[in-house]
Amino acid sequence: MRELLNNKIEYICDLEALRMRLHSEDMESEIFIRALELLEEARPLLKPAFAIKEVSVGQIGENGITIGGQFFNSKIVANKLKDETNVFSYIATCGREISQFIENTTDAIDQYILDQIAYLAYLEAMNQMTLAAENQFGIKRQIRLCPGSVIDWSVADVKKIFALMDGLYQGLDVSVLSSGLIDPLKSTSGIFYASDEEFESCAICSRVNCETRQMEYDEDLHDKMVNL
Repeated sequence: MRELLNNKIEYICDLEALRMRLHSEDMESEIFIRALELLEEARPLLKPAFAIKEVSVGQIGENGITIGGQFFNSKIVANKLKDETNVFSYIATCGREISQFIENTTDAIDQYILDQIAYLAYLEAMNQMTLAAENQFGIKRQIRLCPGSVIDWSVADVKKIFALMDGLYQGLDVSVLSSGLIDPLKSTSGIFYASDEEFESCAICSRVNCETRQMEYDEDLHDKMVNL
């Protein structure tokens, strides 16, 4: 089974993307100038990273699916993976050091700016993971399914993703809390697999004002998949 760990990503912040996330009209605004100052200070702490591990798909039951020996309670995930033999578990993160830096920052505006910088670092980890999946594993298009994002898949199952990736996730300096949230928070985990299907879990998630939305909510698809 294939696996990959990359915790040596050289991160260069996309200043235009940062400007947009800060809702700054231009790069001469007070908030953006402050962002550049904070970026320079935080640059050594921005350490986006990811890990990928191929795992086998096992038995599919009425209420879920076994992957790599771990049972995931989700009818939707079971339905999406019913024709798959192997899939990839993953974890991606912005890095612990920047998160600790944000926690120790007392100014609310500076915290907000640093939070946006950390989020962009996390997105870079995801981008690099997508490229690695294509270049090294030949996966040109992937569908990602994440506990907490798929409507019937509890975030508590993040702990099972970590169990699948024991021996790899330690290289990312991340940990999973009892709630299923990942520390540091600008991190995600889940399953991805190769597919030409046009699908994102966002399509069946009705959450309002989600900054990570990739696809419009489809109420009909939601009802169809939830009532499998």
